[in-house]
Amino acid sequence: MAKSNSVDSSYIPYIDGLRAIAVVAVVIYHLNSTWLPGGFTGVDIFFTISGFVVSFSIAKKRGLSPANFVASFYARRILRIVPALLTCLILVSLAEVLFIPMSWLSDGIERTGQYAFFGLSNFILMIPSNNYFGPKAEFNPFIHTWSLGIEEQFYLIFPMLFYWWTIADKNNRLRYISISIFTVLSAFSIACAWWLSHIDGTSAFYSIFSRFWELAAGVILYQTTAHKYDNPEIDSGFKWSFGVSISLVLVILGFVFARPENFPFPWAFLPVLGTTGLLVFLRGNKNNLILAGLSNKFVVFIGTISYSLYLWHWPVFVLFRWTVGLESIPCYISAVFLAFFLAFASYYFVERPIRSSHKIRDLPRAKIIFVGLTVVALAFYITNTQIFLHKTQLSLSVTSKEYNLWYPNQPDIATFNKFNNNCPIESSVKHIEGGSFNSFSSPNCRQQRAFSRLFVAGDSHADAYTPMLGRLTMETNNNVFIYSKPGCAYISLFAPLDQLSSDCQLFYRSTTTDILNHAQRGDIIFLPSLRLKRFAEQWTLFAEETVREEMSGKDALSNRASATKEAITLLKPFVQRGIKVVFEASKPIFRAPSFRCSDWFNRMNPICKLGLEMQKDVLINYRLPVMESMETLSKQVSGVSVWDPFPLLCPGNFCKTTMDDKPLFFDGDHISGYGNMLVYPSFKTFITELMQDQGKRISILTSLNKSGMH
Repeated sequence: MAKSNSVDSSYIPYIDGLRAIAVVAVVIYHLNSTWLPGGFTGVDIFFTISGFVVSFSIAKKRGLSPANFVASFYARRILRIVPALLTCLILVSLAEVLFIPMSWLSDGIERTGQYAFFGLSNFILMIPSNNYFGPKAEFNPFIHTWSLGIEEQFYLIFPMLFYWWTIADKNNRLRYISISIFTVLSAFSIACAWWLSHIDGTSAFYSIFSRFWELAAGVILYQTTAHKYDNPEIDSGFKWSFGVSISLVLVILGFVFARPENFPFPWAFLPVLGTTGLLVFLRGNKNNLILAGLSNKFVVFIGTISYSLYLWHWPVFVLFRWTVGLESIPCYISAVFLAFFLAFASYYFVERPIRSSHKIRDLPRAKIIFVGLTVVALAFYITNTQIFLHKTQLSLSVTSKEYNLWYPNQPDIATFNKFNNNCPIESSVKHIEGGSFNSFSSPNCRQQRAFSRLFVAGDSHADAYTPMLGRLTMETNNNVFIYSKPGCAYISLFAPLDQLSSDCQLFYRSTTTDILNHAQRGDIIFLPSLRLKRFAEQWTLFAEETVREEMSGKDALSNRASATKEAITLLKPFVQRGIKVVFEASKPIFRAPSFRCSDWFNRMNPICKLGLEMQKDVLINYRLPVMESMETLSKQVSGVSVWDPFPLLCPGNFCKTTMDDKPLFFDGDHISGYGNMLVYPSFKTFITELMQDQGKRISILTSLNKSGMH
């Protein structure tokens, strides 16, 4: 966190000692959360210290006009925060582009970095999938900038509220007004923290409104004890050593017992109250062992570099996770060493030179603010236009160099239309209730269509077939409509609808309603989804025994039987209207995400240790329960069939994530861009034959109706 210690004789060493405790706790937690489960509360200690120290450092600037007071504060903050922050953001942005492939796991990283330039990353992180304790956060090198955003937003209004404290009036009424404002706003903030912690934990964690009180606690502490701190020669009167011990215990309890649930309310009270207690009671204890420890030169030095250490430790840890991994003792030691090395470099070559430069400090405050904001805007522009926008060219990952082979992206419709004026293709992507809707259509086509329309419904595996489905429209002129919701298989065959999440139930209902409102006799519904339990996610591996139990255990088989029976009922509204239903048979799945093991710098990552191939017979047996359910449906429901890409994706005795050095799968189960093109001929043939057979039946039925025969 940003440092704010005074440089004059009123410097208080143990405050840097508290910073050292806070940053070390955060580093330990980020290295391995099981070592110090509540170590993340070190940030709350920083908040309280920051509120206290900025008050302490600016309270002496009395006699200034409101404009000069505010300008002086902002200039000081810019010199403290901006140089080291911009240096970190630019270099980490470059490292992110070089070493982190594009994926679901890395989605949002660049937006977080962009917002961090302006102290707003905490707002973009309020999206539920960015939960601080979730997998995306662990792999986002900019996630830690949320706390800097909180501080910077607090600093926007702080000088206006604190200014009244510096005005000497007869009965200190203006001072009481300032204290009252901070107190009232803190009460509202605590209420907000309580409310958000119960209804939206992610927003509660990242919001300035639920965190304001933590910084304000430091401000109020200073305002109520200022006469003791402003005059060091006066005996403070806070010689209650027991208070020091109690305060330290509160901090330690936060480190040990604080949990993500219900945070910041009520768990943040432990570090905040503990820190305020230490700030008060340590002031008057000259022979206290805790004071001696916090004032130790080494401890104070760690506190002195705590801002740079906070900035650099997290990106280093994240880059280790993306490359060689962060699970072994050698990797732990290497990551900590590199983090401290970069912190030293940042402090000695960026922070301190600018902070101690008389030429810079003697500049007019307005000029410092203007230049500082200009540099921020310029750094943002350079990072965005010269780094982020050139990711595919700069990246060292093969996934970027062979982009179209790895990623199942939208087909190049614009180029296609240039050479196909008679039947231009239109594509649209929009959000619908419960999910998203993607379509490929040719409404102005003057050529005959090969068959009727194709409706597609499923989870992220439906989206993964986008290249194949887009190409189908290009070659057949037929319309394709894709309904998808990640994590929500359409007719999962794994559990009945009422056992699925409310989001998945909403997706099923809205998709079914929309398809039934638009589909006609002769259309086809294609249902690709992951209907197997994964061996691996993009960020972790699962215990195989647990996965197999969830796939074929007693409860799983019972749920599958219920889901299969329910599916017969769910499919009837479609087939009764003459709509064909095609299930996708389960594809091969793997024990590691392919894209995370594709390069020289990540092949040794622990997530790759189980390899990128599976024995064919093992997978055939693993998917057997799903195939049996599909066979039951195809026998009992007329108009249901199954398309099986498995033989194409696994032609040998071992299934592999690659074929001829080209990727078949992007991660542990999603098909790649190349995989799409490999299975496309089979899919096109299957759908075309199904449509032609359907067309013949419709033609015969129409003739019979016209002749009056039944």
